[in-house]
Amino acid sequence: MTNPFRITIDTNPDLCNLHCIMCDTHSRFNRDFSYKRKSMERELLEKCLDQALNLGVKEIIPTTMGEPLLYEHFDLFIAKLKGTGTRLNLTTNGTFPLHGVEKWAEYLIPVLSDIKISINSLNPKINESIMLGDDTNIKIADIKEFAKIREEFKSKATITLQVTFLRSNLAEMENLIEFAIENKIDRVKGHHLWVNWEELADQAVQSDVDSLKKWNELVSSLDKYRPFIKLVNFESIEVGDKDTDMPVDYNCPFLGKELWIDHN
Repeated sequence: MTNPFRITIDTNPDLCNLHCIMCDTHSRFNRDFSYKRKSMERELLEKCLDQALNLGVKEIIPTTMGEPLLYEHFDLFIAKLKGTGTRLNLTTNGTFPLHGVEKWAEYLIPVLSDIKISINSLNPKINESIMLGDDTNIKIADIKEFAKIREEFKSKATITLQVTFLRSNLAEMENLIEFAIENKIDRVKGHHLWVNWEELADQAVQSDVDSLKKWNELVSSLDKYRPFIKLVNFESIEVGDKDTDMPVDYNCPFLGKELWIDHN
């Protein structure tokens, strides 16, 4: 058994400042939500980071549930990783709470491998109907500023715009990709909707044949952008293939390579 390449540490899964409709925890459709999973204690995080560094782990991911930049001990990630060969792989909702984008960029860029900033449309009406509590115009300005500061640092850290594919925002993908190219963003990465709430069942691309056909047409139309930016998970889906069961010969790509550590 080899040492893991990457470790995810779920520091604050129940703490977030947005209510994205597709989220399994903070969605407005989760009417039974209560703050049950407390944030990880500083001493435990320090122990986890020290052991990860001793193992030679290449990447650390702060929580992907909740908003990691709200974690009260986030400074430990910066302090421990600075000057090491281990990088921070960060997913954030892009609100840059507490410090603002400029200060966060200065903190993060020296230790980053990649930052994934969630945005679901450049159109405020659409984005804010998906990411409840967001301010799209501020987010667009902050993405531009983060990319500008990254260039000033001459950093090799990559910037990714992360989206959830919904029927309500598919027509927005081309504008988002063009924006990313214009601002020297490295990737646009999408995920198909996990239907956690019955209210969203009709938002899934796979919900009917017509929607699947529109998806495949979109994927084909975006090929012209692939020489200029990496598009992740923008792949066609075979129409009529609704078999979502795990194949019997499936091998989990994370086994032996990645490790998740719970908040407690």
